[in-house]
Amino acid sequence: MIARHMHKLKAAHIAEIPLFPGVGPMLRRLRDAGLRLALVSSDNEANARGQLGEANSAMFSYFDCGASILGKAKKFRRVLRRAEVDPAQAIAIGDEVRDIEAARAAGIACAAVAWGYAAREALRAHHPDIVFDRMEQIAETLIAQV
Repeated sequence: MIARHMHKLKAAHIAEIPLFPGVGPMLRRLRDAGLRLALVSSDNEANARGQLGEANSAMFSYFDCGASILGKAKKFRRVLRRAEVDPAQAIAIGDEVRDIEAARAAGIACAAVAWGYAAREALRAHHPDIVFDRMEQIAETLIAQV
């Protein structure tokens, strides 16, 4: 009930919540390098797409949204199956400790961004494979590994 209420509040104010600077160019670089993008979120898909905007949303091949607080691992596994991607060839990038935990549970690599909801130290304590301090590092690092 609380989650539904929060999703409705977010939807009502989506235009007032800006993306972090550099998201669009970073997504374009990844897509243009041939990487397929998926979005797994505990938020609903309408909010996620609204937040990203039409152009950024179009860069994602897969959306699996509406995960329960502990349901992201299941969503990660489902996206991997739909995309026919081996878990060893995927990485989850998140801003919360539970994103790291869900990626590990799904058997995929994980990265954390230092500018999101959780403190950098809390994320590091869960030993993500990579910690990104700047938006530009995401594309630089992932494209270099292709």
